[in-house]
Amino acid sequence: HYNRYLTRRRRIEIAQSFGLSERQI
Repeated sequence: HYNRYLTRRRRIEIAQSFGLSERQI
């Protein structure tokens, strides 16, 4: 499962994306 390595780096990008979403809401 490539989700393992993508969760490590992508998680930071996704976390930042979510942070913007929370601010937009």
